[in-house]
Amino acid sequence: MFHNIRILAARHNVRVISFVENDDEREMLHSLDRICESVIAIQRVPDFRPHWLSVLPFLVREFSTPEMYRAVESEFQRDKVDVLQCEYLQMAQFHRRGVFTVLTLLDAPSANAYEEFREAVDVVQKLRSYYRWMATLRYETLMVRKFERVVTMTENDADHLRSYSPNANIRAIPIGIDPEEFEPWPEKTDQPIRVLFVGNFRHTPNIKGAEFLVERIAPHFPDVQFMISGSHVPDHFRNRPNVHLSGYVSDIRALYCRPNTIVATPLFSGTGQRVKLLEAFAMGCPAITSSLGAAGFPVKNGVEALIADTAEDFTAALRQLVSSEQMRRQLGENARRMIVRDFSWQRIGQQLLDLVKQP
Repeated sequence: MFHNIRILAARHNVRVISFVENDDEREMLHSLDRICESVIAIQRVPDFRPHWLSVLPFLVREFSTPEMYRAVESEFQRDKVDVLQCEYLQMAQFHRRGVFTVLTLLDAPSANAYEEFREAVDVVQKLRSYYRWMATLRYETLMVRKFERVVTMTENDADHLRSYSPNANIRAIPIGIDPEEFEPWPEKTDQPIRVLFVGNFRHTPNIKGAEFLVERIAPHFPDVQFMISGSHVPDHFRNRPNVHLSGYVSDIRALYCRPNTIVATPLFSGTGQRVKLLEAFAMGCPAITSSLGAAGFPVKNGVEALIADTAEDFTAALRQLVSSEQMRRQLGENARRMIVRDFSWQRIGQQLLDLVKQP
């Protein structure tokens, strides 16, 4: 989102209104001061009260903060607004009539809700997840049809939205990266081989992926350290013999130490593009992922990454990489070339500028 704003601000006057949860996030917003006309931080106050029989999904109520409504209204009153761009489905509630609107969906919430419903076993859980799925699908459908343009990160997500909103203007624009900022650091050949999983553990697919890695893969490699990095790691990941929890890391690049850092992303649910892979590829690290994890990247198995969809295949792929430094180097080099070729902001930036061009 920072780069999206930066690219748009080079041609347009951009005003940003963003939720923050704490003082650290409020301070991070100052990185936009030099490129934006204005930056406003709104303290997020989730509404956890029960809303019986509400047709709105919880993700909408969670972000329905009166102060945000007032801030948006104030900006429209203060000066002319040509384009209103909302990031994530929960922000679609701030849509305004009479202005050109863009909605960016970093994933497909209704597809995620359906997956949760499909996997539910307990009857009560099944009913609750069915309600969440229907509420999310209804709201997502209404919002996709309301905005002039909708952006997804992958063609798979775009096709999902088009399946029930065929007349909507939906474009797939991948997340990019600055290949100069995320450039491979000097090699540390003396570092032991380790397996790295990065994620925000408020996100269910990340929890499931890390559980798969810790419970089904790590026991087969007692001499290899598995590092789980990110915020809000569940307690049941602790006290594993070869699992290290790093917590939040301010500069994620420090984790990608080629050629001996093997990035593992065994993701079997969720939608959107995996930023953790985008960064790992740019940093020249070898990666093992699932078919779903590789969505949005033109990855060929055995060329830019290894793809494995079962515990047996994942274990075999990891054994290959642990035993071959040459393979680790080759995968990392090929992945880096793919990123420079297809995912630099210089290449993607024009698509973002075209997005806000009104007919």
